[in-house]
Amino acid sequence: MAVHSPELLDFFDVIALGYMLVIWISYAQYAKYRAKQGDKQSLSHSMHLHRVRWVEQMLGRDIRVMDASLLASQERVVGFFASTTLILLAAIFTAVSASDEIAMLTGELAFAVKQTATQIQTKFILIAVLLIYAFFQITWSLRQYGFVAVLMGAAPMPEDDFSDADRARFVQQMARLMDVAGHDNNAGLRAYYFCLAMVFWMLNPFFYIAATTLIVAVLARREFKSKTVKTLEAAL
Repeated sequence: MAVHSPELLDFFDVIALGYMLVIWISYAQYAKYRAKQGDKQSLSHSMHLHRVRWVEQMLGRDIRVMDASLLASQERVVGFFASTTLILLAAIFTAVSASDEIAMLTGELAFAVKQTATQIQTKFILIAVLLIYAFFQITWSLRQYGFVAVLMGAAPMPEDDFSDADRARFVQQMARLMDVAGHDNNAGLRAYYFCLAMVFWMLNPFFYIAATTLIVAVLARREFKSKTVKTLEAAL
């Protein structure tokens, strides 16, 4: 007598997961493309120009305590998300051990689909994979901000014998390093957002698709159409 192992995911779960991955990767590539083009409003492009201006202003100051404080503030924000990720991972693995109870509870909801404990475990593990990805992105961003601090300490003083070309090169490279750190932090934050969508996956794959679509719409509006990006553009 053949023994059939339980399915890890059903057909609609796989479709919903694939939809999220396509949307996530496509949006990330489009946001990066639009930031590089610079011909339309983009939060990342605006921040790059402001970072260039920041470094230019910093090179003209003898005392750079304010610059160091601003950079330290950014590092604290990124560090908060890194520590939060570890707490969330611990919660996820705790939930995996209670997958039988969770499958029973979700199965009693009128709008939820029936799922096995194995399917619930698979979904929690996939959420954990996204959180691990977010942790790597955020901690790498944190390290890069540390590298920015090193460049800030090595920056030439106003009275130093430094050619205009060398100063311009230093400005561009330091601003670029801050950009890379910011992009990696954004990638980690996007993983958080899509993890929120995956919570609805526990109930229904169609809810998951709807939540993924809504999150991408919110991200796009904030990145390209929000009052924040318009204000940053106007301040240039």
